[in-house]
Amino acid sequence: MKAAAVSINGLSYSSFADCSPKFLFNLFSSTYRGVVENRDFSEPFNVWKIILKNASFEQLLSRGIHLSNIPLSNPTYGRPSTDMFKINLKEELELLLDTINDYSDKYVVLFSVNTYERDLKNKKNACEELSLIDDYLKAVFETVDSYVFFSPYGFNGTSYEPYGIYLSSLPRPSEEETIKLDQILDIVLSLKT
Repeated sequence: MKAAAVSINGLSYSSFADCSPKFLFNLFSSTYRGVVENRDFSEPFNVWKIILKNASFEQLLSRGIHLSNIPLSNPTYGRPSTDMFKINLKEELELLLDTINDYSDKYVVLFSVNTYERDLKNKKNACEELSLIDDYLKAVFETVDSYVFFSPYGFNGTSYEPYGIYLSSLPRPSEEETIKLDQILDIVLSLKT
């Protein structure tokens, strides 16, 4: 069974209203969904330390999770990794698909898409960026058996938002509550079963 968890740092539900990504809208109406709540941290380094609970690449690999492109450092943490300032969105999304194809037979792939947030800060066209992400997430969806697409916070181009998206093939831990950063790793681990 193939599984992947994909973070799109900075993506928020307000982006859906502004840009209308076709695949994500369809998925939103047909899958488990929720909100990742993060009122304290917007710096990716701090966010990902909490998500990974300070576990190393080797520790998580032994538990069945393959980390790739995690923004704990630059170049990013995991295998493969990228220079966050040099890679463009299309290259990063191609790497996402390649990583899932290479590792998802044996591991749950946990991959972070980082250029979306960077490009919003640099005033690139948010809807063009989201359209490209939408196409690649559809390809991921068609490749794996179970998935989580999430963002640990939103970003509207000028300021951070305390809520990110959560779409998954599995129900969230509590249907009545938001998802906290320290719950994400357990959700990713549950994709293995």
